[in-house]
Formats: sequence, C-alpha cells, structure tokens
Amino acid sequence: MTTPTTPSPSDSTAPREPSVFEIYFPQKLSGHRATIFVASFPPILYLWPSIVWLLLASCLQALGMSPHLVGWFTVLIVTFNLIVFVQDFDQKQFLILVLVLLAALLGVWILQLYGITFISSFASWLVSFSPHISTHALLIMGVMMLLLFIWGMLTPLLDYWRFEQNEFVHYTQPLGRDMSIPRMGCTVFKDIPDIFESILSFGGGSLVIRKDQQILATIPHVPFLGLRMRHIEHMLSETRVVIEKE
Repeated sequence: MTTPTTPSPSDSTAPREPSVFEIYFPQKLSGHRATIFVASFPPILYLWPSIVWLLLASCLQALGMSPHLVGWFTVLIVTFNLIVFVQDFDQKQFLILVLVLLAALLGVWILQLYGITFISSFASWLVSFSPHISTHALLIMGVMMLLLFIWGMLTPLLDYWRFEQNEFVHYTQPLGRDMSIPRMGCTVFKDIPDIFESILSFGGGSLVIRKDQQILATIPHVPFLGLRMRHIEHMLSETRVVIEKE
C-alpha cells in the first residue's frame, strides 16, 4: 500500500498556509509559497499623506503651532497629493518633470544674480497670504477622510486574486470564483504607470497577466508590488513533485 508523504511542520520547503490578509502586506517566508494573494486597492490609498497630516496638524495647532505655517503645509501637502489624480507620470515623464523643476530653480537663481527681483517679489506677495484653517476643521476633515480610507481598505477583501502554480483565480465575495486563467503559457510582470503612485504605495504598481502578446488581466493599484513579485517569480519558477513511499 502506498501513501503520499506528509511534509513535517519543520520542513522549510513545505507549502505555507496562505492568508487572504496578505493582500495588505506580503508575509516574508522562506521556502515554497503555495498561494499568493493580490488585490487592487481603490485610489484613496494614495491619500494617506493628507490624512496623516490633517490629523497631525490638528494636534500641532491645538498645541500652539502657528496657524499660518499649518495652513501653508496643508495647502502644499494636499496639492501634491492631488497631483496623483490629475496626471500619470511614467519614468520618462517623471525625469522630464525633475529636469524642468531644476531648470526653473536655476533660472530663478540667475535672475537674482542679475538683480531681477520680480520673482522674489511675487514669492513674498504669495507668502503674505494667511490660509488659516481652524483646528476643528482640520480634525473633522482628517477623521472623515480616515473613515473613507478604512472603508476603501476593506473593499479588497471582497475582490482579490489568488495566484497558484497552475492557475490564477479571481474571487468576488460572496459569489466565490469569478474567473480562472490557466498558468500555462502566461507571463506575469510589473508595470509602473505613475511614479508618484508607486512611491505612495511603497513600490506598488499594476500586475499584468499576458499570454501570446495579449493582456488577459490587469490588476492596478497593488501596494508593495515589488515585494510580491519576488514571491510570485519564485513560486512560478518551481516545479513541485509529490513523492510517494511504499
């Protein structure tokens, strides 16, 4: 009589029990990964700097920080955050943006050397504005955005992908399996449509499944995608063999 061998708990090559909560952060495990969970997050993921600042600013202002400084920091941080939703900067566009900003700073410095002061006068006039925001308004906006953020972070638990060696399965709860893509002949790669989104999602991007030059599925807004790709590539590069003992 033959029975399949059962891997011992201490066996580092034994498949690890997966958890759907790994959609938030990929657990670092040595050995083989039987399953990897991936999910697309809503764009509110990228608003975490504004949420953190609004809550922090309400505390700082209540403790006596200048409302003038708090107001300006709020304007700058929220404006930067909204750029993510206005324009996608791929690697080439991001490099161009950096070069344009450096050229603009160099131009301002050269104008100052020649005694042309209209730019500094404009800057002084702009800084003279006083965008005061009440402590209560900062706190209310921060709490409301935080509640929406939590709501958005829970939705991927109802819509996620399960990557295995033989197939990639899309689940939508409470219905269960929604779509299955056979692994054979497919390639999986990381795409970064926007540098700012990648930075704010800690190396995130879009996970693309392609077969015969045809894109079968795209999973956008995946946080920590750089870490996940290591697990996915390692899993797909292995061949698992079941050995039976007599």
